[in-house]
Amino acid sequence: MVKRRTVFSRALEIFLVAMTIVTHWLVFYFIIVNSFKTKTDASALNLALPKEWNIIENYIYIFQYGKGAFFNAFVNSLVLTFWSILILVLTSAMTAFIMQRRKGKFSAVSDKLIVAGLIVPASIIPTDWVLSKLHLANTLPGLILVEVATLFPFAAMMYKGFIATLPKEVDEAAIVDGCGPLTLFFRIIFPLLKPITASVIILRSIVVYNDFQNPQYYMSGSSSQTVQLCIYGLKSAFDTDYGHLFAAIVVVSIPLVIVYLILNRQMMEGMTSGAVKG
Repeated sequence: MVKRRTVFSRALEIFLVAMTIVTHWLVFYFIIVNSFKTKTDASALNLALPKEWNIIENYIYIFQYGKGAFFNAFVNSLVLTFWSILILVLTSAMTAFIMQRRKGKFSAVSDKLIVAGLIVPASIIPTDWVLSKLHLANTLPGLILVEVATLFPFAAMMYKGFIATLPKEVDEAAIVDGCGPLTLFFRIIFPLLKPITASVIILRSIVVYNDFQNPQYYMSGSSSQTVQLCIYGLKSAFDTDYGHLFAAIVVVSIPLVIVYLILNRQMMEGMTSGAVKG
């Protein structure tokens, strides 16, 4: 019986590894290898190695596309993601700390409002009206506020669940030592939130950086275009150079890969801590 289970478990492991390779790594290989091909070669959309390597030309074209439009869009997406995540982390962590530590009617109502934010869909026309009244329509700061508001409920609930695992004695000891509310949060509590902060940064950065819908709705100016809209412009209904398109996708993927490699360990700690203690 034990031997049968061992054989079955090994077969299952091999199957799962094979499925992972097919569904994940094969896709990466497909994108990268086609980014090295000429227009004619890449149009076949296969897994074969390039007949003629066109690496330098494809990647140079991307950064020269639209007189630097791709590079500007790339920078806009990085700026959008950085400020959105920075504001999101600070506001959601502070809100979650207050909600978790101060029990009462206010906390209960806040919980319900935040959960409602996860369920109720956003309305485009009222949001655009608010941005217009704030003179932030078609601007990067306006889009940053939209992204923060969209992602805030999820991030706040993640932080709230993690803060629940921190003993209140930490707060009490800091208060006895003379810490005020801001000092308590930023010098004592926030450093303890590093694992869950890494999770929020990675998971929400992917959403903001890859967002196509909000920039399309709220950013009509080409100077403020994000990289996802720029990539969409590379694809034509009649004549698409897939070598250029896949080269753009490779370049766009690099920042998220770097963030994941840097914060991977902290992210796993945050996920497992929440699962065990929360």
